[in-house]
Amino acid sequence: MIKVYAVSRDGASQDIEVNTTMFPGGEVHVSVGLDIPADSLRLHAHLPNAAAVMTLLLVTDALRRAYPGLPLSLHMPYVPYARQDRVANPGEALSAKVFCDLINAQGYSRVLIQDPHSDVVPALLDRVVIEDPLPALRKVLAQVGPVALVAPDAGARKRVLKLAQQLGCDVVFADKVRDTRTGAITGTQVAGSLPALPLLVVDDICDGGRTFTELATVLRARQIEQDLHAPLYLYVTHGIFSKGPEPLLAHYRQLFTRNNWSGDLRCALV
Repeated sequence: MIKVYAVSRDGASQDIEVNTTMFPGGEVHVSVGLDIPADSLRLHAHLPNAAAVMTLLLVTDALRRAYPGLPLSLHMPYVPYARQDRVANPGEALSAKVFCDLINAQGYSRVLIQDPHSDVVPALLDRVVIEDPLPALRKVLAQVGPVALVAPDAGARKRVLKLAQQLGCDVVFADKVRDTRTGAITGTQVAGSLPALPLLVVDDICDGGRTFTELATVLRARQIEQDLHAPLYLYVTHGIFSKGPEPLLAHYRQLFTRNNWSGDLRCALV
């Protein structure tokens, strides 16, 4: 989904119409509304697939031609290919760099993103700004009350620890167990005892959700061992939910996300 706004000096904004059609051969045709008064332009892009990326590039070109010389910023909460931020095996593409090079070539005045998975993408993007996640998490805490934050794996540990310190929350660390011979993930383990609080698992992306259902099973088992009965909650910045929310709702009292790809109202937007 692509939306464009004409922005005045006083910060007021007005929609600029974006029209897209698909030719029989699969090519996208784009046009934008003309003659909307503006001092700058702001482009919002939800990019769930490669066709949306191409549409973004075409809309950007159309805006440059229709409104020459105006600053154009991009609000792109989810960065496609951010999870492919290294070459794991010979012969693979460095997909994150390929995508970021495409964005940099557009010359946006600013690129606003959310929770970019790792430090690689911010290093690759020009004029990038990462939105502060604290306001969204404070909305979650306002709904559920005091919690302990849970880092679901080693990759999330540093970020979740920082968030817990900023929010004044306890923190729990989980990690994936791997077979040392094959590298395959064989389970999940939780370090130490759990606090007598509801647990809020925090991560950047939920795709199919297996990581979170397996983690919930381990957390529940540990709670039973400690005779604890507090609920589990899940917060992810980018809720892809490719298998739907049902498997997750079987384990978590509530799902929270900043970007709900599924559109399912059982996943609360914050």
